Amino acid sequence: MHPVLFRLGDFPVFTYGLVLAISFGVGGLLAIHLGRRRGHDAVFMSDVVLWSILIGLLGARIAFALQNLEEYLRDPLLFLNFRQGGIAIQGGMLAGFGTTAWLFARRTGSARDGLDILAAPALLGMALGRVGCVLHGCCYGKVCQLPWGLVYPEAAGLGPLPRHPVQFYEMGLDLLLMGAVLWVFFRARFAGQAFWLSFGGYGLIRLVTEIFREGGTAGPLTPAQWLSVLFLAAGLAGATGFLGRPEVRLGGDRGASTSV
Repeated sequence: MHPVLFRLGDFPVFTYGLVLAISFGVGGLLAIHLGRRRGHDAVFMSDVVLWSILIGLLGARIAFALQNLEEYLRDPLLFLNFRQGGIAIQGGMLAGFGTTAWLFARRTGSARDGLDILAAPALLGMALGRVGCVLHGCCYGKVCQLPWGLVYPEAAGLGPLPRHPVQFYEMGLDLLLMGAVLWVFFRARFAGQAFWLSFGGYGLIRLVTEIFREGGTAGPLTPAQWLSVLFLAAGLAGATGFLGRPEVRLGGDRGASTSV
């Protein structure tokens, strides 16, 4: 655990923030590359990436505040202090993908094509972001007796026992899902197929990894698992074509609609 990378005078530079910036950069470059493969110019794709990241961060913050509503009702200004508190990935996914869909719908008339392009980059960014979780000491797992358990330093206040490295569990599963999404992206039978696979697949990943994560429950499941059930159901319906099978549409650099 190494939450503060270095200090500029009295100003701490947090490791999690740096890892998050790197994950956004790497994921953004992949999104631009995939967008150009679909015929969309780099300038448009850069705008999509930028706005999706910004709105996604806002959505992630709102989702975190809703999960800790009592604390934020006591001090509403805490919401603006991004150096204290956290973000919730699923809220960020909904807001970021929603922004992508809106921008593509305005530009090309096909929101699903934009979602397909951002699906794998989003998974890559989330996978890399989990390294930041480990270094920051958040999203930790339950106590375990496994040889690969993580023992946090005393300053973390988590006790001396090893814990499931649930951050790395999710990182590995995210990367596997990303590979599957890329495979589908280049062989998609209809627009949205790659996105729905990523959406439902991530829901399944969180359903599983939450079993090993420390946290409260809302009935038989954690709040994240309840949301994951919805992700999984929507993803299955979309990836199988139940929600429609529109043609893949290429951008202006590559011509008209087509099936790939």
